[in-house]
Amino acid sequence: MIVLGLSGLPHSQPHHLRSRPGIAEVDSRICQGMDSAACLVVDGNIVAAAAEERFTGDKATGAFPEKAIAYCLDHAGITGDDVDLIAHGFNYDRFRRFFHRTPEYFDEVLSGRTVVEELARTGWRNPGDRFRPVDHHVAHAASAYHLSGYEDALSVVSDGMGETVALTVHRFTRGRMEELYSQGIDSSLGILYSILTRYLGYTFNSDEYKVMGLSAYGDPRRYAEFFARFMGADEGRAAIGWPQGALGRAGEGYPDALAFLEESLGVAPREPGAEVPDEYADIAAAFQARFSEVLTDLVRHWLRHTGQDSLCLSGGTFLNCLANQSISELPEVSRMFVPPAAGDDGTAMGAALHVAGGFSGTFSAYTGPGYGADDVRSALKAFERPGGGSPVWEYHGFTDEYMDLAARDLAEDRVVAWFAGRMEFGPRALGNRSILALPNGDDIKGRLNAIVKMREGFRPFAPAILDSDYEEVFEGRALSPSRYMLSTARTRPERIPRIRGAVHVDGTARVQIVTKEDNEVFWRLLHKVKEHTGLGCVINTSFNVKNQPIIASPDLALEALERMSLGRLYIEGFRVGLGG
Repeated sequence: MIVLGLSGLPHSQPHHLRSRPGIAEVDSRICQGMDSAACLVVDGNIVAAAAEERFTGDKATGAFPEKAIAYCLDHAGITGDDVDLIAHGFNYDRFRRFFHRTPEYFDEVLSGRTVVEELARTGWRNPGDRFRPVDHHVAHAASAYHLSGYEDALSVVSDGMGETVALTVHRFTRGRMEELYSQGIDSSLGILYSILTRYLGYTFNSDEYKVMGLSAYGDPRRYAEFFARFMGADEGRAAIGWPQGALGRAGEGYPDALAFLEESLGVAPREPGAEVPDEYADIAAAFQARFSEVLTDLVRHWLRHTGQDSLCLSGGTFLNCLANQSISELPEVSRMFVPPAAGDDGTAMGAALHVAGGFSGTFSAYTGPGYGADDVRSALKAFERPGGGSPVWEYHGFTDEYMDLAARDLAEDRVVAWFAGRMEFGPRALGNRSILALPNGDDIKGRLNAIVKMREGFRPFAPAILDSDYEEVFEGRALSPSRYMLSTARTRPERIPRIRGAVHVDGTARVQIVTKEDNEVFWRLLHKVKEHTGLGCVINTSFNVKNQPIIASPDLALEALERMSLGRLYIEGFRVGLGG
């Protein structure tokens, strides 16, 4: 059976922007259905998956994933007519009665008919007959459980909201799914996190990771008492003390919630782009600390309630690496899985697997487009510039010499771009579309932030490290999320100077543990780095510039090489620089 999975609500953001002309950029994503993606499952195997943003350049777009669908079909060598079922990671039609006051909005934005119509518009025949909507949290839970490889597991999903819920708990027993608990959006941890993000002057439903990074620079004690009273966990449910009506007027930017926070904290919401005084870092620190405590308490309750020790987490809330670290340290957890695409893009994969009846393959995070030597040669030729500035290149293939050249560049403190194999699925670059650097390079954080990435200086960089070197440098359990940069780890104090550019100010690092099983090419490179430096570790940050999605194709990689101050591009066996 062939199942195409889709995520996103294609009309949601256009409706949001159209109905609120002049809305601020930081409020432009206060809507559902962003992060659209497509995933193709054939006979229980994931053949291809990618987010639409990688093909359009519109970061985190919720547009109908036409290009992502085309990629999936082309990679499999099939057409839309060959697809048996189309799974969608929302099922609002089941909840139409809750939206009786806004029927026009429901029909234009939320109904599954909007996706069916987009399929028909792009040439699909009889898509409605094959369309299978999946409850949003079911799609999230399926994306974690089926990819985990666990037979029995506890699943916890937490996000802004599904159709009508923001927290669900399921028990999986040999593939059978049983709902244990669900909670509505009035105490949504995801919505709270996004409102706090907006309060701190960053974009709602986009910049939550900046709050996580900023939190390390603050003192959590200053506002700890307020957050301890305001949010908590009670017998497996989230408890948030919003006053009556605070979550109204969402499309206008939650002004009542922001006013409540201002009154409670005694600090006005930060203007986007303004300086970040200490009190905002202190607020971020206190909130992050309490947020981690609440999530950990929730998960602990359900682990003890079920007696389960295998844990699957999904939903955008579990992209929070500090919270994931806290949960991973629970003695009740023996193993833990968070999918690389834990956000809404992952519901395309989860919906497809749920409709397909499970997953029969071996999971890989590398499900996007891949390119060969001929593709790179064509891109290099197209990039030639009369009169100078053309790429200067040499081809080696993925030989030991090629790996050694890249490792030497890194050991000599050059920043390089690394492009190899199929693109990652999810928000983290995991060694196939990455910018790499020496973790103890000269002012490496400053160089990467100011010259290459052009982003806020407080944001940390992540280390990719050989699995065999992890315990030498880091403390804590090397559970599955650390293979996908979804958990932080404490750096051993004596090792901080060795990887100082990859350690945040709180002594943690968002680690990627690299195994031969997950990514043999990247693993080989790190072994070569170890030969030259004594440690198989590099800074690994996504191959993109500020506010742009990760690079997908060779032509975009060459454009980025020209735009960014990169020492070298290693791409599919080619070593590329720019001539004079």
